[in-house]
Amino acid sequence: MNLPELKEDFYKRYSASDNFLHFVSNGLLCALLGHCGIEYAPSLTCALSMRVQMFARAMGGNIIKLQSTDTNKCLVYNFGDRAELFRGFDFDAVSLMHCLARRGAKGAQILYDCSIPEFLPRKEAFAVTLVQSLMRVSGIETDALETAALAARGSLTDPYLATVSSRTGYCTLISSGEPKNFPLPLSGYKILSAHCTEKDKDRSKQIKYAFDQIRRVYPHIGTISEVTPEMFSGVKSSFKDKTALRYMYHLVNENARIKTACAALKRCDIKTLFTEMNTSQKSMERFWDLGREHLFLARESRSLDGVKAVRSWKNGIIAIVENDKIDYVLGMMRNDFENTIGYQPTFCISEPA
Repeated sequence: MNLPELKEDFYKRYSASDNFLHFVSNGLLCALLGHCGIEYAPSLTCALSMRVQMFARAMGGNIIKLQSTDTNKCLVYNFGDRAELFRGFDFDAVSLMHCLARRGAKGAQILYDCSIPEFLPRKEAFAVTLVQSLMRVSGIETDALETAALAARGSLTDPYLATVSSRTGYCTLISSGEPKNFPLPLSGYKILSAHCTEKDKDRSKQIKYAFDQIRRVYPHIGTISEVTPEMFSGVKSSFKDKTALRYMYHLVNENARIKTACAALKRCDIKTLFTEMNTSQKSMERFWDLGREHLFLARESRSLDGVKAVRSWKNGIIAIVENDKIDYVLGMMRNDFENTIGYQPTFCISEPA
């Protein structure tokens, strides 16, 4: 839904008013390099054109009315209500609003539109957009770090901070310290994401073990981005968990790939980013224990004409594809995957935004 349509829908649902209408929008976060969902690990991310768009205006009092464009139902939350009374997606929204009430949020009328497919994670984009909307309606200023912390509600803040920090035409480095933006000149390309039913593995336990082993020797290290290959070589013999050893080997070398890509993007050298993404994917295929379907998607797409870079993401892959080859690549991947695996994966076509 475009902006004029969303605004028109807002006034149909909530009627006209002199109160100012605030607009906030955040795209689905995509990791080009690194792993934004892993604690202490750096990541180079961009926001996609699939997004959450939200209009909000103050209505006074302690009641927040929240609606989605795809339903006529209205979630009505009073600051005195208990979050436990709500279930499903409502529970997450109400829990967040409950926290924001303690921060000084005021009553509001909110309408949002979400173009992110249900099989992809909407949580970060929705939470950040809701926080920004309610803070603006309430006249409360928050910086990127505070906004991310409010949206995360005690969970890992990196994906939320990357979402807050994203800018059109740029990618965002989340590492130790403040997030940094680098040019992302992808005109002439689209981002094709393919997703299978095979779930990705949870590697958090092994990665925490590996990081703790490194910090026993180098206690001053605070993030994985600070670990050098020399440090890793000095401690890897102490690893009893060989799976953790492989995972950390990939992460430590990913640090260098991120640095190389960021230096290239300062020069608007997009080809180097493509090279580093493909190198990262090959490292994941060797050390990251990818499943059969994930491997097939990556290797099949990498061989197709027009595909410049491929990397595993969520329960599938992302591929950066030339605009005029997108239909060809989509058709080939769909047919080859179904013929080999037995069903059609789910595809999305988007742009960085």
